[in-house]
Amino acid sequence: TSLLWEKQLGCVNLKSNTLRWLQSRYESVVVAFILNEYTPYGMALHCFDSFLRQSKGKKLFDKCGIILFDNGSFNYEDDAKKVLGGGRKLFERDHLSIFSSRQQLTTPKVHAAIKAMCQNPSSVIFLTRMTTRFDLVQSVCLLPKRAMNFCMECGSFYDASSCPCSGPDNPIVFSVTSLPIEPSSFGGIGTSVMETTCYASEYFDEGGLKVQITALVKGNHRIKGAENVVVRIHSECLTGDVFYSKKCDCGEQKHKFMQLMEMEKIGVLVYIKGHEGRGAGLYNKIKAYEILDTESSKNHIDALSDVGCQSDIREYNAAARFLKYTLEIKSLRLFSNNLQKFEAVKKLFGSYGSRQSMPTIPGEYNEKYLQEKVSLCGHDGLLE
Repeated sequence: TSLLWEKQLGCVNLKSNTLRWLQSRYESVVVAFILNEYTPYGMALHCFDSFLRQSKGKKLFDKCGIILFDNGSFNYEDDAKKVLGGGRKLFERDHLSIFSSRQQLTTPKVHAAIKAMCQNPSSVIFLTRMTTRFDLVQSVCLLPKRAMNFCMECGSFYDASSCPCSGPDNPIVFSVTSLPIEPSSFGGIGTSVMETTCYASEYFDEGGLKVQITALVKGNHRIKGAENVVVRIHSECLTGDVFYSKKCDCGEQKHKFMQLMEMEKIGVLVYIKGHEGRGAGLYNKIKAYEILDTESSKNHIDALSDVGCQSDIREYNAAARFLKYTLEIKSLRLFSNNLQKFEAVKKLFGSYGSRQSMPTIPGEYNEKYLQEKVSLCGHDGLLE
């Protein structure tokens, strides 16, 4: 039966008599995002973007609802309306609801509350917390008797930390060569990385993008089984990496890491082509820049939306698999402010992966953008 999704704004107490009202609406697949305190607005939109992209064309999600549990993130009604409006703009249909629990719910209580909303006990319920962008491979799937995960790649449920289909049975093939690099390769900043090995993959599909993984490995002959290896996963940025643009911090971050990698004598820089403009591409990125040049009140997420692009469609699972299964690193330190990159690493390395932030001093041309990366996108440790 077709479902009628009604938007509700706040103030629904899960312990009240409204439970029957909820049960009459949530009868099929449900995706629930749990809003933790201080969840940034931008991260909510990232979750919407990711779900829309991963569910597209999948019959499983043809008739489903999305519940946003507010555990204190929205302090004002305007914030909730903004998120609701952003969600409706993406989905173009009314099947998004926001509910306030009036209390901080523990994970078991959240599971129980969401299950209670579904009249059909065999409904499939995907659950993710808003501190991480929605990813069906790592989101919890609540079945009638136990929590499992669902893999969009092979279409199966599994109860391990990662689906077997994402393991070494399906490796990405790399070509490899030694690549001596002189300081001038980094804009003459004094970095000297001479003994490196370059890995390059063919282009492949990830997250709706055609991407290519290239990596520079310092100390390749002892990388297998190495511990505490310094690593950076770096998304392509022509303007920052090649032209040294001051509108972003990409080139600066890459340069800092190259210096660190040389100092440490062993390390890996993973460079992902196809991630330009957070997946929007160079043309759309420059077009968004053009909008910001004339409409300074807008943020970069709104500008990307104005040119018809989602705020961020990048994924990092293939990069993490390269580190785990191709290089066979035992443990690593990821130098990044992007928590989504760290989530991909943690999924495979667990406690053998740690993260270290890379602070940046804002400049005249990038101060607003860097502040938006922190407040809207949840980058941690970027600004001191």
